[in-house]
This record gives sequence, structure tokens and C-alpha cells, in this order.
Amino acid sequence: MEPSDTGSSPARFRLTVDDEVFDVAYDPEQPGACHYTRRTGPAPGYGFTSRRSDHAGSTTAEHVTAIRSFLDMVDPTTGYIKDDDSGR
Repeated sequence: MEPSDTGSSPARFRLTVDDEVFDVAYDPEQPGACHYTRRTGPAPGYGFTSRRSDHAGSTTAEHVTAIRSFLDMVDPTTGYIKDDDSGR
């Protein structure tokens, strides 16, 4: 799928973002929820869930944005979300 797609995405598909592969799946029991599972990198199987408050499906471009935000939080060595070292 191309990031420029503007329509809602299929219920399940695979998406490559910045050379990382993710399985994307909408959750039919949670309207607007989408599960992202990483298939490449140092922690395959690790991922995240996002949910839209309007319960709508996301566009491919919105999926790409969500995955990039996740990857920005992930330690590239471990593949897991970095610890907060700020002491808060």
C-alpha cells in the first residue's frame, strides 16, 4: 500500500515503513482500534495498539504516521520502547 492512499485501509494487511514491516489489523470488537505488530527488527512480535475516538478506519498515511511515531520511541538496539531517563 502507498502512504498517499486516502481511503480507509483493509481490515488486515502488511505495511512496510522505513524498512520495517508491520502487520496491521483492525479489531472488530473495538471500533476504531487497530493493532500493529512488528515483523522485522530486533523485537519481532512487539507492537502497539491505537484507537480513534471517532471509531473510523485510518488511511494508509495515518498508519504510516502512527508507525513512525512508535519507531521514534523504540530503542533501535533492543527494539522496545526506551526507558524515560528524565526522572519523572
